[in-house]
Amino acid sequence: MLEIVVEYLGVICLIASLIGLFYGINKFTKSKPHESQPLKYLALTTSIIIGLVNCVAIFEAYVDTVPPDVTVHWLTIVLIFLAGMSMLADPLKETPLAAIIAMITLGALAGLLLLFGDLSGGISNVDLFGIIIPLWIVILGMVLIVGLVFLATLFTEFTVDKILQLISWSPIVIIFNAGLFLQALLMIILQNPAGIWSIISP
Repeated sequence: MLEIVVEYLGVICLIASLIGLFYGINKFTKSKPHESQPLKYLALTTSIIIGLVNCVAIFEAYVDTVPPDVTVHWLTIVLIFLAGMSMLADPLKETPLAAIIAMITLGALAGLLLLFGDLSGGISNVDLFGIIIPLWIVILGMVLIVGLVFLATLFTEFTVDKILQLISWSPIVIIFNAGLFLQALLMIILQNPAGIWSIISP
C-alpha cells in the first residue's frame, strides 16, 4: 500500500510545490496583514502531508528496498524537506515555544510533588522522599527550575526563530518550492526518479 506514495511521488511533489509557490508569491506580493489566510493554512497542511510522504518515501526506498532498486532519489527527499520547512516555518515562528515548555515543566513538577510529596502534615512543610522540607523552599525550587527552563528555551527559541525567519522569507519559499516543482516535473516527463540530477550529473 505504501508503494503508492513512491509511485505517485512526482505528482504529489508537483501539487505540493505549486501550493508552495502560490504561498510564496502571496507572501512576496502582499504585506503580512493582507496575506491570504486560507492559503497560509493550505500551505501548513501541505507541509505536514509532504513531511509524512517524505518519511514514507525514505522508508520505502532506503529501508524496505535493496539499494540497486531504489526508486526515490536523495535530491527529491532534500527538496521535499526544504519546501516543507519553508511552508511550515511561519506557523512555527509564531508559536511561543518557551512559554509552552515552561508551563509543561511547571505542570510536571506540580504532578511530581503531588505524586511523591506528602502534604498531609499541613501546608507549611512537605515530606519529600522522607525528608521534611519547608513548602516555601519547594515552591522557590520549582520557580527557579521553571525560570531556568524558560530562559534556556528562550535562548534556543531566539536562535531557532532567526533560522525560521530566514527559511520563511518569501524569496526562499519561492526558490525551495520552484526547485521541488522542477524536480517533480522532470521526474514525470523523463520517467526518472533522479529528476534534475539526471540532467546535471555527468
